[in-house]
Amino acid sequence: MYLDIARGVIPNSKIIHKFGANFDIDQNTDPESIWSGGGAYPWGSLATAQTIYAISTSASDTSTMTIEGLDADYNEQSETVTLNGLTAVATTSTFIRVFRMTYDDINVGTLEARVGSGTGTIVAQIEAGDAQTLMAVYTVPAGYSGYLVNFDVTIDSKKDCTVMLYCRKHNGLPFRISHMAETSGHYRYDFTAPLRLTEKTDIDVQVDNVSANDSSVTANFDLILIRDY
Repeated sequence: MYLDIARGVIPNSKIIHKFGANFDIDQNTDPESIWSGGGAYPWGSLATAQTIYAISTSASDTSTMTIEGLDADYNEQSETVTLNGLTAVATTSTFIRVFRMTYDDINVGTLEARVGSGTGTIVAQIEAGDAQTLMAVYTVPAGYSGYLVNFDVTIDSKKDCTVMLYCRKHNGLPFRISHMAETSGHYRYDFTAPLRLTEKTDIDVQVDNVSANDSSVTANFDLILIRDY
């Protein structure tokens, strides 16, 4: 079935593979989300649809970058902007969620998507040389149900942590823990029955109780999107 979805044989469905990393989690800063921006992901900065300001920490980054996310109605959208190095470039569209960015070259500096202004809150980030965001956060688009089929987390050698899969439905309630585990090294869970997430549900993978400072953690999950009728 997964192959048929990936091939486009099964209509109105798609597979979303999300992956993220946080390379520096300390005992006095956790819990932190698994994204390259560090700290807890700033969901509150995207409470309403926002113009995105794309900027680099290097004047050398002047190629195009594609921003993927959701519009004000939670429909999928993307926009490609041409970076201007240290000068922020504004999108023409507004985004209520940003969950992926890709750069069409090898970026020299750190590429940032900020809200409010070119010095505002960072909502997505590409580390130097990566050309791709690393963020284990996602929101199910409008008109779809998401079915979470697997989930894994890895912490660097000889360390351990508590990992929490948080989900927040679009009903005014807070984030709730949907899956939780303690791990030393690598942890993976395959859902016997996929975890159903309704449209506009936010997903945030967080790590707590790291056993040592400077902990590096990565996370991945696969989600099947099926259009609701």
